[in-house]
Amino acid sequence: MDDVTDPKNPPPAAPGWWRRLGIRLAALWKRLLAGFRGPDPVPSVPPRPPTPPGRQTERRSITALTVPARGFAFHFEVSGTFVWTTDGLERYALHSLVERFLPYAHSYLKEIATDVARGVEAHRGGDFENRLRERLDRVGEWKYQRRGQEVACRAHVRVDLDQRVQQHVRPFWERLITLDYERDVAARRARNVAGVSSQWAVILQKLLDGPMPGGAAAMTDDQLASVVRGLLEERAADLDPVWEALRGVDPQNEYAREGYFDLIPGSRPPQSPA
Repeated sequence: MDDVTDPKNPPPAAPGWWRRLGIRLAALWKRLLAGFRGPDPVPSVPPRPPTPPGRQTERRSITALTVPARGFAFHFEVSGTFVWTTDGLERYALHSLVERFLPYAHSYLKEIATDVARGVEAHRGGDFENRLRERLDRVGEWKYQRRGQEVACRAHVRVDLDQRVQQHVRPFWERLITLDYERDVAARRARNVAGVSSQWAVILQKLLDGPMPGGAAAMTDDQLASVVRGLLEERAADLDPVWEALRGVDPQNEYAREGYFDLIPGSRPPQSPA
């Protein structure tokens, strides 16, 4: 039986050369666009995480703390430095933690200092400072934490006396300074006297060791003075710079003047063997 074709619905025509031309033009257009666009971008590589920071340190001054001394009539003043440290945190994070916990550190230090100061007299500032430092060493670092971040604090302290106590003990220390000065000057004078005696002993020994020791007793005063003068002139060249410097010293400055005698050879007494 022959196929009958409906003239109203003809079969689709086979792809013609127009369609093939369109496909080729589209492919060519894609290649042109690819050429203008350039190579495909290289995929971005995420940056490596930053290296964790090492130990960070921040110092803060201790606001002066007043704590009562024994008897509660006078007080001590505690000051110094807080040293804050942390490991693995950025500096801004450390700064934030210090700002937050600084009041707590002041409060804790005052609590410790008050407990120690109660057993120390108001004029014994050095004793109190040593005791406070020993207590802080036993306590060690103070640890503070916030949201998984930790910071450590250590206090380095110094102690000052109450101003009223300072005025009261000032004459005592001034007298001690004067006594120490006078003792030093007296010791220098004693060394100088011993040195002069040893110099005369050397001169007499040289006279005895001379070619005519027996004739020394028969010398006139002028002859003996001439011999002694000759022995002294042997030492004059070495002593000239010392005497020149001594002339420039203020006559009222007894301490400095006594010090120059230590530079004179033979001014110190001979040391006994150990």
